[in-house]
Amino acid sequence: MRVITNTAISLDGRIATARYDHVAIGTPVDRMYMSVLRARADAVLVGGQTFRNWPLPLVPDPVAITRLAALGFPDCDVPEPRERWLNVVLSRSLDLPRVGRFYSDPRVEPLFFSPAEGSMPGEVVRGPVTPAGVVAELARRGVQTLLIEAGGALIFEFLAAGLVDEMHVTLCPVVIGGVGAPSLVDGEGFSAATMRRLALKHSFAWGDELYLRYGINPG
Repeated sequence: MRVITNTAISLDGRIATARYDHVAIGTPVDRMYMSVLRARADAVLVGGQTFRNWPLPLVPDPVAITRLAALGFPDCDVPEPRERWLNVVLSRSLDLPRVGRFYSDPRVEPLFFSPAEGSMPGEVVRGPVTPAGVVAELARRGVQTLLIEAGGALIFEFLAAGLVDEMHVTLCPVVIGGVGAPSLVDGEGFSAATMRRLALKHSFAWGDELYLRYGINPG
């Protein structure tokens, strides 16, 4: 399985304010590009906190993709459209919204991973939630490309497990600052000896934003 991440970050690497105000850092073009990456994936994964902030369908918007292509955006080829996407939510507590567009959109196939008891309007996979376990279960279900749109703590867990193949990063012309403000990768963090090395595979500027695609160097 191929695992990719997609995150818009500020110039200083933040994804939200120190007060955890969740704001759209990227431009509308960046959000349209999100639809391109979703269209290329079989499943889209978020953490519980992201889902609580935005309990919305994790599916591409075909109108946005068409508009992006009309603008001449350099990376908006997508495969033949799918009918449904696995929308995966990882949650320790299952303290999550249970109504809304996420559940009513016919293109969404909800799948929750959690050790907690309780029912959800969708299938729940019980047990300890680990990146390796999640990837193995999704591979068993036929997922070939997984897109992670989670926060920094969850991205760290997948990176630490050696399961991320590619990182898409949109560098946005804003500065957030603030001690403790969430960043692209949080969690426990790597040491000087274990920090991950990346290789730039593709980059381009669009307006005031930089679109960067990195591969993870083995070892």
